[in-house]
Amino acid sequence: MTFRRPLIPVLLLALAAATPAGAVPAGFAFVEVPAGARASALGGAFVAMGDGVEAAFWNPAGLATVRRVEITGSHFEYFQHLRHDQFAVAGGWLGGGIAGSVRAVYSEPIEARDDLGNVTGTFGGDDLEFGLAYGRTLATGVRAGLAARFLHERLADLSTSTYAFGAGTSWEPSALPALRLGLALDHLGPGATYQFEDGPGETIRLPATLQTGASYRWALGGSMGLGTGVEARMTRGRAMVTAVGAELSHPSGAMLRVGARINDDVSRFSMGAGYALSALRLDYAFVPYRLDLGDSHRVSFTARF
Repeated sequence: MTFRRPLIPVLLLALAAATPAGAVPAGFAFVEVPAGARASALGGAFVAMGDGVEAAFWNPAGLATVRRVEITGSHFEYFQHLRHDQFAVAGGWLGGGIAGSVRAVYSEPIEARDDLGNVTGTFGGDDLEFGLAYGRTLATGVRAGLAARFLHERLADLSTSTYAFGAGTSWEPSALPALRLGLALDHLGPGATYQFEDGPGETIRLPATLQTGASYRWALGGSMGLGTGVEARMTRGRAMVTAVGAELSHPSGAMLRVGARINDDVSRFSMGAGYALSALRLDYAFVPYRLDLGDSHRVSFTARF
């Protein structure tokens, strides 16, 4: 059984941003899927909105708000029985916040077939990312952070690994305290290569990404609030995607969210809801896919101690 391109990464490429003609897409596409149900419901417009432990997956500058222990976790499933799980824990340290994170994509056993199409058994595969990030406040309204990541990919008895770095910053101008601007670079590092019986395979490049965006918090009548965000995401080997999201919050803790993605041929619209208690928030997102890929129901939690 010989594989020149691993199956799970190829399937995940269908969930990433559209690829322009002539461009060679990067690998490790699972890291491009919006992390968390809240961010997913907002269409991925989260680089300037994310605070606390959730920022570990988006913009490490947001970890500057961490004061106590925070945890977050999410789970959702795709076509072909692919599972996507994410978990992070953060705490205050050295005047800022530090977080450890993991995200994984794995599948049910997949049938292996010979050249004639006969079933010869089953095999499995998974994609893993382990991250460590730190963020702190540099000056009034200015935050910055750094991240380091280790990525591992396995298919049957084949595997490959690499590492990456990221950085982010955010700014809240004193003249407009409801406005926040965010900028993040992520997954900068060397590519990975599978070693086959007949030699090395193609180099799998990391999906180096530049994300820039802004968020604005509107105060509505009756103590309600409306958070809005817009983001441009530029990923190596893919077309630029613009995301727009809005979150309506009620004093009771209930939240409604909606998001849209422009220039993304796979997912154009998302929506969701959340409910926050004093130390716990539960979130849900519905993300319909085009191209007959089905729909995705995503759930997550965030807790502070």
